[in-house]
Amino acid sequence: MIRERLEELARAHEPSARSELVRLLSAQYADKLEREPTEAERHLFSGLVLDVFDQLDHSVRLDIVVRLARTGRITQPLADRLTEEPFDICEPVLEHSPVVSTSKLLEVSRNRSDRHRLAIARRMQVPKEIVDTLIARGAFPVVNALLQNQGAEFAVRALLAVLILSAADQRLLGALARRCAQDEGFLGDMKMISQTDCPLMPGDLERALENQDELDRLALTAVDDDRDAGLEVGGEQLSRHEIQIQIASGELGFESIFRTLIERKDMNAIIWLVSRHLSLRDSTVRDTFASQAGGAVAMLMKETGIGHKTYGQFLKLRCDWLGIGSKTVAQDVFTYRTMRHPGSKRAFN
Repeated sequence: MIRERLEELARAHEPSARSELVRLLSAQYADKLEREPTEAERHLFSGLVLDVFDQLDHSVRLDIVVRLARTGRITQPLADRLTEEPFDICEPVLEHSPVVSTSKLLEVSRNRSDRHRLAIARRMQVPKEIVDTLIARGAFPVVNALLQNQGAEFAVRALLAVLILSAADQRLLGALARRCAQDEGFLGDMKMISQTDCPLMPGDLERALENQDELDRLALTAVDDDRDAGLEVGGEQLSRHEIQIQIASGELGFESIFRTLIERKDMNAIIWLVSRHLSLRDSTVRDTFASQAGGAVAMLMKETGIGHKTYGQFLKLRCDWLGIGSKTVAQDVFTYRTMRHPGSKRAFN
């Protein structure tokens, strides 16, 4: 069945057929191949994607990234090409890909935005040369993420740069202390700098390096790296990107994810999910939820296809979010239940 479909799409000349062909091949290659691919298979698949990449729909490019960014199943040229895409596509590659080249990561660190730098700062391993560039170009969230990343390697010049920055930012001073408390090698490097009577060493940190209680106390002023942790679904932690693709492919139900977010009382994530599901801007969904037009809210949510019980749970959360009473929820749910569907649901892109 799948083979016949692939052959049919391969014979078609429309760009949409080409995108669908690559989407199906990616799903088979990523999810159905139980063994690791051979070098020939990796190069064949990656070469095919690269050959037609500029003709692929945005959703197909995202599908490839989400399914394969964390794996070694694509070649370095394809991984490097994916880093050149808009941020929603390249983020998983920058943060997770084991095959993207160091030279490409350095290029992105020098020339792209702090969002791109932050994704790189969160990689499992960040070599010294990339850490140097990120600290030189990045704002506080980037430097803070590096200090919290045990896989980020700091050369002496990077440590000196962070000491300079920490003189004007208590949060970075706290992050330095917390890294020292958690990483003996890092602590040893800081003590070595301190013993040279380095004038860049803040007095609070210098004293704390010799007193564990002082170090722990200073570490409490650190600020956590504010990342999207995604959602735990069926015992597996999934990023928002992965949730998006699995809903699109039918592997996850939109309503079940929606209910999970209601239970978490995470309105920001709900806005994100609904906007992607209906191909709307986040600001449009947020403004609708925040408005007094209950009918507009009902019509918007009717289009997502959720049931009336889930809608009732959402309305209660919305009331809490807006700080308004929930007396009308029962009537609103009844109205929603009897509403005519505004039309067939749009695809999750």
